[in-house]
Amino acid sequence: MTTTLEAPALARRGDTPTDGTVEGRARIHAALQKVIHPARINPAVAAAGILSWVVFALVCAFVPDSPLLPERDAGFVEAANPFTIVAALAVAAAWGVLWVVAGSASRPGVAGRIGAWAHARVAHGSAWLLGSGLWLLFWVLTTAKSAIFAPPYLVAPQEILDRLWDSRALLAESLGNSLSLLAVGFGVGLVAGLVTGVTIGWFQTANYWVHPILVFIGPVPALAWVPIVFVLFPTSYSGAVFMIALSVWFPITVLTRAGILSVPRSYFDVAQTLGAKGWFLVLRVSLPAALPSIFTGAFMALGSSFVTLTVAENFGVNSGLGWYLNWKKSWGDFPGVYSGIVVLVVVCGILLTLLFTLRNYVLRWEKELTRW
Repeated sequence: MTTTLEAPALARRGDTPTDGTVEGRARIHAALQKVIHPARINPAVAAAGILSWVVFALVCAFVPDSPLLPERDAGFVEAANPFTIVAALAVAAAWGVLWVVAGSASRPGVAGRIGAWAHARVAHGSAWLLGSGLWLLFWVLTTAKSAIFAPPYLVAPQEILDRLWDSRALLAESLGNSLSLLAVGFGVGLVAGLVTGVTIGWFQTANYWVHPILVFIGPVPALAWVPIVFVLFPTSYSGAVFMIALSVWFPITVLTRAGILSVPRSYFDVAQTLGAKGWFLVLRVSLPAALPSIFTGAFMALGSSFVTLTVAENFGVNSGLGWYLNWKKSWGDFPGVYSGIVVLVVVCGILLTLLFTLRNYVLRWEKELTRW
């Protein structure tokens, strides 16, 4: 039998250890190495990234637009060109400043902390800076400058920026209504999913009756319920809330149940030894231990709720990003469609980032031990 003390020796000899603690030690060691030896800045990649944005600005400023570009699209490009040039140069300048500040990472005090933050940003983001700069350069060269990809279906980045500015008031109103609808639907689905998941994960009788129904009904897309929504719900808003809540309810329920069922029995033994009973075991032992699985379900639910939101807003809702996209598409305004998609992507990314931040705070005891 291999003892715990012999396991590291087996690992050095290349054998496969059977002790589960070795994997945990390896993960802790990898996390410590990440802290002790942070990522380094690649000067070539960082310089190329800054240069790509400068070249993009120069191309927008000095390369003439294609004469094949329709007059309307040429007007949009010309109107947004000054802002595009300034924004591209600002990105390049900001990244250059970050690179300079990163040099103070070794200094003590506040300057060292700011330098460490800048060093991490430049080290991890330089490849993205280069990739985005090259993509924008390719995009503007193949649309506005050569018309290889011609309107109306493919447009230059300047046209999207022009639409974002011209429709800022309507986009802001649509975004506010969408976030309001999303918050209500996500909240209802989250509460319903937690209650259902805890119930069927804790009570065997409830699991016996509810889990088969969950298996068959849960995977059905929320959009398939549209005909029933029109019949059962008095208003389009309540129907949209139901569809979003349904898309959130299933992943939250499944992952909550899985988390409850995977709680080690030893947790309950220790709690019961100290006198814990009933709902204390559910709310203070099972639920906290299941939080990693619950957050995984929340990530899945947020993505599916956005998909349902954009479709649900096409049924009788007079505002929202989904309504805006459908309205612009009906008029053939593809720059407007793309501008709505840009707003949707940015908002979804921000909400996912906030959810990651919340998860890292709530489960800070797992920091650097669980990868997302």
